[in-house]
Amino acid sequence: MENIRWILLLIGVFIILGIYLVARLKTRQFSWPRRSARTPARRSRAVAPAVEDLDVGAVDVPEPDDFEQLLLEDAALAGEEALVTAPSRKPAPVNPDQVFSLFVLAPPGVPFRGQLLLGALAAARLEYGDMQIFHRHELVNGKRKTLFSVANIREPGTFDPDAMEDFTTQGLALFMQVTPGVDAVWAFEAMVAAGRSLVDSLDGSLCDATRSVLTRQAISHMREQVIICQLQQRVVKTAS
Repeated sequence: MENIRWILLLIGVFIILGIYLVARLKTRQFSWPRRSARTPARRSRAVAPAVEDLDVGAVDVPEPDDFEQLLLEDAALAGEEALVTAPSRKPAPVNPDQVFSLFVLAPPGVPFRGQLLLGALAAARLEYGDMQIFHRHELVNGKRKTLFSVANIREPGTFDPDAMEDFTTQGLALFMQVTPGVDAVWAFEAMVAAGRSLVDSLDGSLCDATRSVLTRQAISHMREQVIICQLQQRVVKTAS
């Protein structure tokens, strides 16, 4: 009889415990927020872990010496990429004996006439001389130096001062070479200035070696070549 009472008591305890557990499960189920059927589900976004949640011990932190090595490697890599992607900025090679030339061209069908030409050449401080052409001379350290020369665009390129009344030409060629003992840039600027003076006096056009109208960019490019040519001559002179 006594055993039956204990059995019934245990059964009652299990029943009460079961009821309690079922009630707790239902309470948790209804506590979760329900999504409305009309509300579209939002896309889940990855949330970065908080700083305190990071496992610092699991991160491989480089030592100070390693940082230096990494910087060296990055610099080397950047240098290799620059060599591949960056265009070459090296100046084009220049012949130390290169001739730099400009042209003063007459308008089509209206050639330069001899008497007017003589006056324009004199105004540009050009003198008739060697090789039967005109030259610009300057005193450099007490010595007479030729900065540049002017020839007839027609072959053989010469002038005859005694026959200028009947002389005509379609243009003039101004030319120079880098000469030791003469500032090449100064000579080049003097040649450009003389060309502009002739254009103003003769109503012509100042052109480059390709017979195209001379631009500031073309002048700048020629000036750079003159500088390179002079530097090359100085290097050769120093080496010898």
